[in-house]
Amino acid sequence: MKKILALLAICTLVACNESGESSVSGPVGGGTQSGELNADSIRQHVLDSIAMANQSSAVVGPGLSSATVPVFSSSTVAPLVSSSSVVAPPPSSAVIPKSSATVPPKSSSSVVVDDGTIKLELWDGSLGQPHVPVGNKDGGWWYKYDDQENGGASSLEWETEPGEKGDMTPVVEICGGVCGSFSLGGSEDLGYNGYVGFAFGFGKNDSYSGDASKMKGICVEYKATAPIIIELGLTRAAERAIGSANPAYELPKSTTADVVNITWAQFAQPDWYTGTKTVTGSAAAKELSSLKFKITGDDGVRGTFNIMKVGPYGECL
Repeated sequence: MKKILALLAICTLVACNESGESSVSGPVGGGTQSGELNADSIRQHVLDSIAMANQSSAVVGPGLSSATVPVFSSSTVAPLVSSSSVVAPPPSSAVIPKSSATVPPKSSSSVVVDDGTIKLELWDGSLGQPHVPVGNKDGGWWYKYDDQENGGASSLEWETEPGEKGDMTPVVEICGGVCGSFSLGGSEDLGYNGYVGFAFGFGKNDSYSGDASKMKGICVEYKATAPIIIELGLTRAAERAIGSANPAYELPKSTTADVVNITWAQFAQPDWYTGTKTVTGSAAAKELSSLKFKITGDDGVRGTFNIMKVGPYGECL
């Protein structure tokens, strides 16, 4: 490094012209004399340059020496960043905002649409399932009713106590269906024969209805010590309009398991109905809300029943 600095010092003192002649660039040590450069002056200049180099090495940061500090001249150092080397920001098209085109629209196929038809698959109590398959979980659950809220004294008891929240699994498992016993009474307070019943709906509560025409009718496998009347349950408003004279079909009593197929046209309003608004079984099937199994008769009549299968027409084999 000292040799390089010495040579640089010489170059600063001696300039070569085009003819090869040398001239003194200036006096050494700030003197005023001028003249040809001699060996002593060159030697002195080199010594001075070396001394200056030694002094400059003393101000280099800790751990560094002048040998590790590169020396650049303005003619050899390129600018750190040129206009051509600046990284331009990405064009606006490089940033793509989310638009409606990138979000798939909700299609109608993702929405479950109720087409207004009643769905019913064969329910077989021997399989131990308490739920009648009606295509949804709002309907298909067995429940019971009686005349006591109207002042009657009739009652219905399941063969065994249902589970928590009315779960009918224990009943279905022990009966191979829905079974129990009944007692009729209280006609003197009702003004008509007492009754009990059990049923399942096709949807949520008694305001739901649908078209069951395509099923053609229903089939039932049952046993009973008294006739069972199957009613086509309608919405509460529709039943009120006809005075609860729902289209019905009577199953005769049977001490052995019996299978019956009933078309919608075989359901008819009871003989006691004298109203002006008539509803046929086929018409009721187009606005069906539930299937009701009712037992009615004289006071004091007692008996048992078991409904083992319910399904579309012809499927209770």
